[in-house]
Amino acid sequence: DDRGRYESAAAVQALAGTSPVLYQSGKYRFARQRRACIKFLRRALQLFAYQSVLKVSWARDYYQRKRAAGKTHHEALRALTNIWVRIIFAMWLNRRPYDESVFLTARARHAPSVA
Repeated sequence: DDRGRYESAAAVQALAGTSPVLYQSGKYRFARQRRACIKFLRRALQLFAYQSVLKVSWARDYYQRKRAAGKTHHEALRALTNIWVRIIFAMWLNRRPYDESVFLTARARHAPSVA
């Protein structure tokens, strides 16, 4: 209920465990899954993202692009989950329901132009 509790969608991603944690030791450096999170929230968001792949065309296209780029199923799903967390966070702050046309116009506005 407290919309000022989280300063950004990245804070919600960390709470849900969808954002990776950087681990490094000496020259060894890699990203791993966040363990300190609300695991039920992470699972719910990943299931939501998976269902969106089946029902929402832009989500299916995004997932397939990630898979074509060599990502595993879980990596592609986690990337899609992070997009959904940003969308849900914006809906929560603005108190507006999801409107796919708003998302698509914002994505087109922020997409890099291809020369």
